[in-house]
Amino acid sequence: MRVSTLERTILISMCLTGLLLVVLLISLLTGTTVTEINTLLTGTGLKIDAQRTWTIILSYRLPRTLLAAIAGAGLASAGVVFQGVLKNPLADPYLIGIAAGGSLGAVVSIVVFGERWLFGTSVSAFLGSIVAVSLVYGLAVLRRGRAYVNTVILAGVIVGCLMNAVMLLILSLSGSHEKQRILFWLMGDFSLANYQKVLLAIVVVVLGWALIYLNANRLNLLAVGDDTASHLGLDVFRMRTFFMIVAAMMTGAIVSVSGTIGFVGLVVPHAMRLLFGPDNRVLLPAALLGGATFLAASDCVARVVAYPVELPVGVITTLSGAPFFLYLLMKK
Repeated sequence: MRVSTLERTILISMCLTGLLLVVLLISLLTGTTVTEINTLLTGTGLKIDAQRTWTIILSYRLPRTLLAAIAGAGLASAGVVFQGVLKNPLADPYLIGIAAGGSLGAVVSIVVFGERWLFGTSVSAFLGSIVAVSLVYGLAVLRRGRAYVNTVILAGVIVGCLMNAVMLLILSLSGSHEKQRILFWLMGDFSLANYQKVLLAIVVVVLGWALIYLNANRLNLLAVGDDTASHLGLDVFRMRTFFMIVAAMMTGAIVSVSGTIGFVGLVVPHAMRLLFGPDNRVLLPAALLGGATFLAASDCVARVVAYPVELPVGVITTLSGAPFFLYLLMKK
């Protein structure tokens, strides 16, 4: 009996959702001591210990875990989009300068405002991402023909290099305290997660993903080729621009609340495509849930693997993602 695309999507989504829930539960219960888990599961211990445990979980671990899951979901979904519209297996959400722009904005905020402006780093990082995307899009829109995709990639690389150079200049001139904050933020950091950041990320990611998924068939056509898509009546330039803008906005919002986290938007789409095929009607939900699971698990490992030192989550994603990607490269 042939299974329809909808039934297959629902089945895969249910399995990945179950895996995600397990990872989220483990992340919430994973701390520096076993006593916290025993207090919750058995009800033993002093009342003040139980209150302290619930405070830790609800005030620190829950927003951090949720933010990691949302960021992973958004980055993986954006990776699917960029690999599809740019037809480049190495495309990821940071390819067109989004990370460089966000990083430069965050560095400027840390150096200029320090900790005086509570949401200064997030706001500045988001604005920096938008500026970078606007520059790349402004250069690429001049080439609407076959060179459009290559122009986007090349312009993104150049804009990213320019902003990275400015960022390194500022970093070299800043003080030791600012350098520590900047370097930790650049490697990905969920330690300052709060419910305001979670709300911002979830609104942008959900709206962006919904817009992309409603046009999943059009994304399939773009992945097949411009000529085929044009013959079937698709406005290739307009749809490619639409997908890029939506994915860039999602990525910019994630960078603004979590810093730069590598390999999630590159490896997870490849892994989900290898497991479930290239149909974006199935791939997009799988990448959403797979990315959330991967980054939530990576953040959990980053918290405890080198205790009492907390590793940046970007270190874990790179150490686990790079070997997997090399494996895919060797096999494919």
